[in-house]
Amino acid sequence: MPMSRTGIQSPPTETATTCHTTVKIHSKSALAALMGPPIITEQDDQITITPPTPTSPARIDGHAVVNASGRYGRLYGTTSSRGEGVFDYAGQDLREGATLGSEFVESSLLFTIYARDSGEEIGKLYAPHATLSVSGRQVGRRQTVVTAMGRKQCVPITYERRTWTGPLQILDETVNTEPHVMHVTDWYCPSEGFVLRTDIVEDGKTQRIDTTEVTPLNGAQGVLGAPD
Repeated sequence: MPMSRTGIQSPPTETATTCHTTVKIHSKSALAALMGPPIITEQDDQITITPPTPTSPARIDGHAVVNASGRYGRLYGTTSSRGEGVFDYAGQDLREGATLGSEFVESSLLFTIYARDSGEEIGKLYAPHATLSVSGRQVGRRQTVVTAMGRKQCVPITYERRTWTGPLQILDETVNTEPHVMHVTDWYCPSEGFVLRTDIVEDGKTQRIDTTEVTPLNGAQGVLGAPD
């Protein structure tokens, strides 16, 4: 499933207790088996981060509006999420052998399904208890790797990522889904302050996600990657 994704993050704003930002995401994905046009998704995220305290981990709250369209239909709706632990490598202890904290996110989503041509509402898609968990992340030895932005000195950070949509209601049916487990290596490159490559192994199959460009916020175009 080839995919490209572009994300534009607004400059964050801070209060005495939180940090807030917005992220606009435009993505295209194509299922090769369908031999059709790509699925186009526009997503607007509102994200609030609460720093950790001596008694509680960092927290991230998100709310997104999603509009996705394909050959036969369109999905429009919202997602809400709350997570413990902020997935960030900047300022972390990246010495070889270090272990970074885990992360857990619980989300809900509610989409309305429309027919592409007529615009007629077909039904709803609802997942009240989707979850994402990330194990403790192991820091490896810094090394030179090939990225889409050239050869870079990067730190491999490996972990297990488990996603589960939970009971999924589609139209009038409830589907009991199975968790997906992925073994992930993020190649974080300190010179760019960004993960420039991610290798993912799932069900014995490997895919690679490359970051193709990173532009500072004051230039206002942060670009996420496209898998090979």
